[in-house]
Order: sequence, then structure tokens, then C-alpha cells
Amino acid sequence: MPDDDMTSEREFNERNIEEFRRNGGKVGGQFEGFPLLLLTSSGAKSGAERVNLVAYFDIDDKIYVVGSAAGRDESPAWVFNLRAHSHVQVEIGAEPKRPVVARELTREDRDRIYRIIVERAPGFGEYETRTDRVIPVFELVADN
Repeated sequence: MPDDDMTSEREFNERNIEEFRRNGGKVGGQFEGFPLLLLTSSGAKSGAERVNLVAYFDIDDKIYVVGSAAGRDESPAWVFNLRAHSHVQVEIGAEPKRPVVARELTREDRDRIYRIIVERAPGFGEYETRTDRVIPVFELVADN
């Protein structure tokens, strides 16, 4: 991705993160009405704190996030961060930041959960057709 694309994407993310925090977890525009959380992770290589606005799914009282990258051939950077450092923090709605552990689902569990995700948000089915990679799904479990 060219540098100016990276800059504009970073600025877009920062604006949405600010809006999320200002509005108790709500973001308008293309994200209107979609359940979102802020995921704070450590950079896989740098170890630097990274904050990402991520869609989530509450399925059977468990929280899942999907590394779809809208069907691009590479997973979003936060996927690599979670694989390197599974202890992360989330903000959901107006709740304060809380620690969780990101557990990547096995292929069998991922396929079962992904079917439910596609039922709820059909765009994720389209993302899957755009790439040859298996789109990863992580469960976020309370870090006690």
C-alpha cells in the first residue's frame, strides 16, 4: 500500500476511534449500527501499543473478532499482533478498557462460527470469496 494510502487509512482509523470514545462506542458512516470494539494490542515486532476499531460478534455470550481485512489477501496487522501477544485489552460501548486473551479458533471451530457470522453479516461471506486465505477468527476471553 503506498505511503499516502497508509496515512489516509491511519487518519480514518484515528477519527473513528475518537468518535467511538466520544459517543459511548457508537460510530456513524459505514459503521452505523454495527457492533464495534476497540482492540488494544502490542505490535508483533515493535511491541508498541496499537489500537484498532474492530467489528465483533456476540455469539452464545462469547465475543469474536474476524481478521477479514474486507477480503484482502493479507490479514490485518492486528491479527499478527494477537498471534504474537495474545494478552490484549478491549473497550466495548462506554465500558472501561478491560484485559482479555485472544484465542485463535481451530479450523473446525472457525468454520462453525464463521457460518453464524455470515448469517448475521452477509458481507463477510463475500470477503471470503475474494481471497484464498482462511480468514481467522479469534475469541476474546476474560483475562482473570
